[in-house]
Amino acid sequence: MCGAGVGELIGAVELAAVASSVALARRFVRDELAGDPRRDTAELLVSEACTNSVRHSRSGDGGRFTLALRDLDGVLRCEVVDAGAETVPTRRVGHEPRDNGYGIVLIEALSDRFGFSSGASGCLHTWFELGPAG
Repeated sequence: MCGAGVGELIGAVELAAVASSVALARRFVRDELAGDPRRDTAELLVSEACTNSVRHSRSGDGGRFTLALRDLDGVLRCEVVDAGAETVPTRRVGHEPRDNGYGIVLIEALSDRFGFSSGASGCLHTWFELGPAG
């Protein structure tokens, strides 16, 4: 898988880019962050980021994605790396009611920082950070 993360690795898992893996990613977060007050928020946002990998990246065509949790001096950094796509994560705009398309909006609203990078290899590295537990 592409990319190298920063900070101390809490845990990482590589999953098939299929819809059922999103539940596995949530369970992984629950297990790895047991007792951490940021666990519920991390679980929700990881679910959104992993769903984007499954639905919108080339990984969703029989590939895989990697989820990593890292500690950056008390800041929780969650990273999802997939095979990339023709587009990059984009915040939807407009006021039309819809059933989907709110993942990036949630990540922006509930994380302290978020971003993504796409390298020459084509992989997409999406990440978000949640401030120190307190």
